[in-house]
Amino acid sequence: MKDTNVLENLHKLKDFDLNLLRVFETVYISGSGVRAAEILGVTASAISQSLQKLRIFFNDPLFIREGKGVSPTSFADKIHESISENIGLLFEQLLISEPAAFNQVTIYCTPFTALRVMPSLALALKDAGLHCGIKHISSDGMVDSTEDVLTYRKADLVFDSAPYYSFSTITEVFDSAQAVAVCRKGHPRIGDILLREDMKNEMSTFLLNETDAVKNIQVLIENFFVKRHFAYSSSSLITILGMTESSDYISFVPDWFAEKFAECFNLKILTCDFVLPIVETYMTYHKNLVKNPELSRVVKTMQGYMRGPDKNI
Repeated sequence: MKDTNVLENLHKLKDFDLNLLRVFETVYISGSGVRAAEILGVTASAISQSLQKLRIFFNDPLFIREGKGVSPTSFADKIHESISENIGLLFEQLLISEPAAFNQVTIYCTPFTALRVMPSLALALKDAGLHCGIKHISSDGMVDSTEDVLTYRKADLVFDSAPYYSFSTITEVFDSAQAVAVCRKGHPRIGDILLREDMKNEMSTFLLNETDAVKNIQVLIENFFVKRHFAYSSSSLITILGMTESSDYISFVPDWFAEKFAECFNLKILTCDFVLPIVETYMTYHKNLVKNPELSRVVKTMQGYMRGPDKNI
């Protein structure tokens, strides 16, 4: 009965080119017809023609031009939800014969996260006796989503402040950090403790970041102090530390980051009369990674470093 249903469905789709679904997914994930053409190695005109066929078949515009890219319609969202997981699982089945050996590990994350991830990866490879290269792709310079990176096999491991869940991937908490306050050691008004009342007379720095995890922390800090006065904003924590060192600004940064660079920037870590929630970093990878015993062992060793007694690598 199951095979009969499959044959009936195939007959209904006899005039439908299944390659069009590959075009649809590439446009959906990349958010651009031009970028989809680059990924698939075809012309932009070919992508437009494929989309036109899909629009006629589904009787829906599917994608609406928005700025330099395109946005999916609600109907396109439903199509994506229906086929994305199946495509991921299909890729996994087709790639089951991957060789066990590897000569390079590719990591996808922000430069900031790389400061935390790369040392543990290097140590894990050394302990495993594996001699291979490490490639870091900076997510700050790309518009790819985690879904795009993993679906098209652009990286082995993806690290992000937000989890990503699908049937073909595994997402685990890799690390956690707590925000701490820092100021320069010669600050004229702040000793070793930062009180709520102190912030009424102090200027702050602000990290420009669009991730929900960072925004949540910023909102909690703002709610605690009611209203802070910002003197400097930047998307770079390194430049924020540099400005904090040469001013009387108060900055909030992750604990491990402060511990690593406080002495370099002549800063002191302050004790606060409030506690901020923990921000977690998630590691995501394809399920087929566990089929590679060497790479799987490296991942587990990395996690051991982050959770062990010598956590601050």
